[in-house]
Amino acid sequence: MADQPVLVAEPLRGERGGIDSLLERPRAFLERNPLLRRALVPAAVSAVLLLGLLGWILLAEPARSPLFSTLPDADKAAVVASLEKQGFDVKVDPQTGAVMLPPAEHARARMALAAEGLPRAAPGAFEMLGEMPLGTSRAVEAMRLRQAQERELAAAIESLDGVERARVLIAWPEPSPFVRDRPPVSAAVTVTLAPGRTLSDHQARAILHLVAGAVPGLSTDNVAIADQTGRLLAGEPGGRDAAGDRRVALQARLEARAREAILALLGPILGPENVTAQVSIDLDLAAREAALERFEPQGSVRSESESRSTSSEPRAIGIPGALTNAVPAAPQVQADAPPEAAGPTVNATASESRTRNYEIGRSVEVQVQAGGTIRRMTAAVVVHETALGPPQGRAARLREIERLVAGAIGFDPARGDRIEVAARPFAPPPSSALPLWQEPVVVESSKWLAVALIALGLLGFVIRPLLRKWASEAEAERAAAAAGLPPSGGPEPRRIDYAAKLTEARLVASTDAARATAVARRLLASTAPEPVAPAAPAPAPSAGR
Repeated sequence: MADQPVLVAEPLRGERGGIDSLLERPRAFLERNPLLRRALVPAAVSAVLLLGLLGWILLAEPARSPLFSTLPDADKAAVVASLEKQGFDVKVDPQTGAVMLPPAEHARARMALAAEGLPRAAPGAFEMLGEMPLGTSRAVEAMRLRQAQERELAAAIESLDGVERARVLIAWPEPSPFVRDRPPVSAAVTVTLAPGRTLSDHQARAILHLVAGAVPGLSTDNVAIADQTGRLLAGEPGGRDAAGDRRVALQARLEARAREAILALLGPILGPENVTAQVSIDLDLAAREAALERFEPQGSVRSESESRSTSSEPRAIGIPGALTNAVPAAPQVQADAPPEAAGPTVNATASESRTRNYEIGRSVEVQVQAGGTIRRMTAAVVVHETALGPPQGRAARLREIERLVAGAIGFDPARGDRIEVAARPFAPPPSSALPLWQEPVVVESSKWLAVALIALGLLGFVIRPLLRKWASEAEAERAAAAAGLPPSGGPEPRRIDYAAKLTEARLVASTDAARATAVARRLLASTAPEPVAPAAPAPAPSAGR
């Protein structure tokens, strides 16, 4: 019976499915290599730590640098809101107030902001002067100073109402001792107005004097102002359509005033969110001048003059044809005149003239009518139907609202004015809230939750089965050692052919007696103290072997 092979019980494969069947070959490899088996636990711990470090590197807050360091609060809020809307990971430094972004996203963020016209304010000139390196030449320094002056002027212009962006260019003539007449300093200003806004005349004049007052030697005649559409606002006589601008500005002002009057009247009654109104006004800007001249039929005496004259001359006597111019003879005095000498001897003439001037009645009337009269006014008011109460009395309430609107805007039926009041349901305002899955808290929490799930998966499906396997093997080895059985932590159990081993032992004993004796002594020294059943005596080696 000693020569028969003994079969050792072998554990059935396939009793443990799942992860044990998948780890069968790696486990066998580790059992054949004790050194790797000992290093497995430190390697697993190192892998978990490395995975945690990698997750921390991927999910940690990235390094940031300032995108804009000096911006007004309004521009800063607009920039942050725009970057967050476009998905940039933007932060605001709580100490300096700078807009912070990762350096790799600076170029893309600046392009995205430029597409929306942000930032509206020009960068600070003092920041540019602070970045000037040492050893800068005088020419570069002078150019930087001019650029700083231009930026400060642009910032001052942007502070005006309705101006979103501005740019100022100043042309300085080069000084030369060989030129007697130097050209004057000139400047060009371009402004970008807000949608629906226009630059008034007094604002254009304010910009002219602002730029001319900040630059020495600059006259207001040498400053040109243009808007984003290329329309010249100042700098050329007749360059603006003053009549058209006046018409548009006056019409917009009157319409806004009428609309505000309607909203101010109906807002407290219906609620500001339940009423909306629009007003259209047709203006007549034609100026009229009329002159009327009338004459009175009855006049009055203005002046009167009268003249009268009387003249006398001696009467001609003598004989016709006689020499009347001869010297008369010596007179002879007689006591009585001759009878023929009697009668008139003088011719008398009288003339009379009279002049009378009359004042004619006249009246002149001049009528001048300036433009800007309202030819027609149209108002449309829409009220939320839920603000009018039950449907039974809505018609009466609409008529009452119509009368209130007519009194608020100065309704005149002689002009053909018209008012329309309607009750309609309002569309809900668009929701500006982000979806739940785009909330920053949810995004950050999902990242850390994913890392936690991966770590739990490794612990539950990889490390925990290995630890349970090693613990069960250690427990089996301790039980085998307590029972005096050989350890079962060797290679895979297989059939043991004791006949072949006995033949090999006999061969060793016959060829190397000293080695066989040493092995026998070692076996005797390691024999357990418990009584063991006597084994069958081995046959003595034959002489031939």
